[in-house]
Amino acid sequence: MRIAIVAPDLPDEVIPTFPALTDAVRARPGLAFSVITGPKAAAWFRRHPAVDDVVTFDIDQLTASRWTPKGWRVSRAWKEIVRDHPQLNEAEYVIDPYGEAETLAVTKRFDATSVGVARPSKGKMPTRQPYNSQYPIPDDLHRVQAVRVLLAAVLEYSLHDLNPDYGLSIEAEPVVTDLLIDLDALPFESDSVELIRRRLDETGVSIDDVDAEPPQDAAEWQRRLTQSRYVLTGNNLTGWLAAALGIPGVCVCPPDEAKTRGVITTRRSKQKLINVDHPPMNQPEIVVESIIQVITHGEAPIELPEETTAANEDEPVDGRDE
Repeated sequence: MRIAIVAPDLPDEVIPTFPALTDAVRARPGLAFSVITGPKAAAWFRRHPAVDDVVTFDIDQLTASRWTPKGWRVSRAWKEIVRDHPQLNEAEYVIDPYGEAETLAVTKRFDATSVGVARPSKGKMPTRQPYNSQYPIPDDLHRVQAVRVLLAAVLEYSLHDLNPDYGLSIEAEPVVTDLLIDLDALPFESDSVELIRRRLDETGVSIDDVDAEPPQDAAEWQRRLTQSRYVLTGNNLTGWLAAALGIPGVCVCPPDEAKTRGVITTRRSKQKLINVDHPPMNQPEIVVESIIQVITHGEAPIELPEETTAANEDEPVDGRDE
């Protein structure tokens, strides 16, 4: 059995779909996936063992009207893609877990049964469904679990385990760096980012900065993470890959997003990659000092703003009102 998955060209959105693919293959042995996406996301989809066919195409172009010259050119290009990937014609379902205009445009190009999602909380569900089957997914359901539920509903199997398995093979690497940082992913202003850099430099923590030296490909990205003891990142590709590989650290999310958007670690993780999205834990001073204390086993001096220290001194030691 083969299923086609349509995905936007967003690398940050790839790894959250992996547990659903792993679930489906375990429930339906012999199942294989074709993925239609853009060039940036394609390299990451190839990392999952159940994906044996990745079709790279600028799916944004498929939103063009078929009655325009641009639409004609895109249609011809799409027909060539289908000819070069005969597996696409074997797909029984084409599934769109995203519901974007470009992903919907791709599903309409298939003769297979199309399956999409609806967001009931955003208003009335459409009376005319754009897909053959459309499943309502609540907005407060985490995106990892939403895709898992979607595939389980389509293929009619039960989810017995809420712990995600991303299906990534992990090769043991010697730890060479204390901390891998992806500061561009943090929801902080530039002065807060500089504060974090300064404190890490002062403490002598060895750093792998992916902003200063970006990985060249997916394999290098995974290798450098597994060579790091901890990770400090935001809710992006680095955070999701660290969660999938079981690398401990801190993922700083925008306010109130940890529950529905934050990274979910695999059961293989000895320590969890912690999501923080509320003060004081999501403040840059607390984030960097927490990381430093873990790496140095509490031997490094703590540096907090004077106002934070003063506020703490005014509170009772045991946390109860006098």
